[in-house]
Amino acid sequence: MLSVTRESNAIRRRKSYAMPVVGAIGAAALVLSGCGAVQGGTGSAEEDYPTRELTLTVPFAPGGSSDLTGRALSQALEEPLGQSVVVENKEGANGAVGTDEALNAAPDGYQLLFSSQSLFSVTPLFVEDATAVTLDDMEIVAPLTEEGYVLVTSTESEYEDLDSLIEAERVRFATSGVGSGSQFAPTALFAIAGANAEDVPHDGGNPAVTSLLGGHTDATTVQIAEAMPRIEDGSFRPLAVFSEERNVNLPDVPTAKELGYDLNVSQRRWLAVPAETPDEVVTTLADAVAEAKASDEFQQFLEDNYIDNWDAEPADVQEIVATDSERYRAIAEEHGIGLAGE
Repeated sequence: MLSVTRESNAIRRRKSYAMPVVGAIGAAALVLSGCGAVQGGTGSAEEDYPTRELTLTVPFAPGGSSDLTGRALSQALEEPLGQSVVVENKEGANGAVGTDEALNAAPDGYQLLFSSQSLFSVTPLFVEDATAVTLDDMEIVAPLTEEGYVLVTSTESEYEDLDSLIEAERVRFATSGVGSGSQFAPTALFAIAGANAEDVPHDGGNPAVTSLLGGHTDATTVQIAEAMPRIEDGSFRPLAVFSEERNVNLPDVPTAKELGYDLNVSQRRWLAVPAETPDEVVTTLADAVAEAKASDEFQQFLEDNYIDNWDAEPADVQEIVATDSERYRAIAEEHGIGLAGE
């Protein structure tokens, strides 16, 4: 069992960005002088924001759904912000590594985070103290997207439906990582069914897909965007989706619930910045996200990649994540899944 102990983010931010008193006074004088010279004594740094390149951390490996969506978002943000937005992939621990680093950056609006729900709803079930980061360590700028998961096998395998997979003597299934929705959804399904199944975690959806393509595993559960190219080219056979209703892009594929397994697992994503980022900066970013999401290019990207808009309010994210966390934990407790540290 992995156990990670970290200093509180709030404490580390204070350590990293505290300024000696003399230095602070001198810096303040310099800023005021600069404002007078450049702005004629009016306005503030926040009003001029942004004045330089921004960084968007995607805490997952390149090539997966998170990476593709993050890059599409960064491009769509550049016009409304008037600055370049550069994507940095910092994978590890189902997003915990990159998330922790991004949220401990200076709260000035130049470090953005492409955040995913599974780190907060699923990871704690499997990994004890995976990260000190909580939703309280961030300012949620705007909800972005929602994606479903699909369970697939190779079309070259003998598994033509879910029953045949469950009844196999032994199943090895690839996931996008420990503590991900890609791990939780099939683990719960196989546990409920009493199947002899073993998960094989990878670091992202793309490596999980590659594992199944190479015949190293019998099945995988990944986000629909990650599986669809292989479903369409005939490499993968979809057996079930984990959404409440059938996915519009896979109308002939039953839900897990239809097949007797009451599981509804999805991946929601939002844009975030470090806590204590000024309200004016958060508002500027939120306005830019609204414009970016409404752009024809971003909407076409979502359509082409089988991804849904998530149009909730920032204030709704905490409640939605908490509700799903309780639901997932109840399933885990009932079927003896994960439950780190218990």
